[in-house]
Amino acid sequence: MASRSKGRRQRERERRQRREQRRADRQSAAVPAAQPAPSPRSVADPICGVASPVINPALWWFIAKTKPRMGDRALRALQNAQAVTYQPRVSEVVVRRGRRVVRHAPMLVRTVFIGVQDLDHLDIVKGSDGVAEIVCRPVEDTTLPGNIESLVLKPARLDADGLQQFVDVIARGEIVEPVGVKIGQSVVVTEGPFASFPAVVEEVLPHDRIKVAVSIFGKASPIDLDIAQVQIL
Repeated sequence: MASRSKGRRQRERERRQRREQRRADRQSAAVPAAQPAPSPRSVADPICGVASPVINPALWWFIAKTKPRMGDRALRALQNAQAVTYQPRVSEVVVRRGRRVVRHAPMLVRTVFIGVQDLDHLDIVKGSDGVAEIVCRPVEDTTLPGNIESLVLKPARLDADGLQQFVDVIARGEIVEPVGVKIGQSVVVTEGPFASFPAVVEEVLPHDRIKVAVSIFGKASPIDLDIAQVQIL
């Protein structure tokens, strides 16, 4: 009798252990493997722009000039007309209250590179809202024999390979660095015991910190601060 009771308890213990093991297996399967936390980026780290766009060599590429203050409307209208657009830009990083803000601006004022299927498509595109003109170049007028030799303006078609090289250079150059957190920059401490003291940035540190030399009674004293604790002069 005692042996049967002991065997029952042993089987109950084994079943309980198996249930706990299955429960643990389900929980471990539901929780994804821990990923290493990304290292925090500093506002002093460079930021890369967009990847270099691909210029489709099957399209005909031209340069469109937009009307003043209608750049965004012109871009939307060109895209609605099934034209492929590319607008080179410049970027800069501005540090505001310890946070990085990326600002973009067109590199060429009122200028957009457009890709169209053919000249008929170009005629449709150049009538888009906000488009002022298509950049032209002078060529000899050979349409009719016997005409007096003269030059006429025709849309300047771009070489797709040359445009791709230009785009690649622009993309590589769109690596911008923060504005105002460079070594040698003059700042004023805004928080802490050295508030209102002038200082000079000596080193940009990880985790959004900088080392500055604070001028105390005419003597430079190095201290570490958060970027948010200084104001750029």
